[in-house]
Amino acid sequence: MKWLALLLFLALPALAGSVGYGFLGYGPGFHGGGGGFGLLEGFALGGESWGGLEARGGAFLLGVPFAPGQGFLALPVLGLGGGASGQGGFLLDLGVRAFLFPNPEGGWALGLGAGYTVGPWRGPYLRLLLGGGRP
Repeated sequence: MKWLALLLFLALPALAGSVGYGFLGYGPGFHGGGGGFGLLEGFALGGESWGGLEARGGAFLLGVPFAPGQGFLALPVLGLGGGASGQGGFLLDLGVRAFLFPNPEGGWALGLGAGYTVGPWRGPYLRLLLGGGRP
């Protein structure tokens, strides 16, 4: 019974909607990476990982999605994870991801990500997101 409950929990994001993306960004330094979210009723669970010459890391992300217009998805997020810039350490990420879906029912999407990271490095970041899914 526990396995069935776990399987159902893991399958819910795919049944409810999901968004996956790759990105290029700046802060600290130029970096690239990828991430994704499972969208449930009222909240989103996901993660991101990134790497560049100056830093690398990954974070578990929890957010509250909202759609201010048709084909648009905004997702304020809180991230907890780890990163390395010289030495590794705990990372806290506060940010937002925003996606524009040309087809409101899903498909490819273009977006922006912005936020502030506190951890092995500290400061703002900006990312150009390209991906897709079903909002």
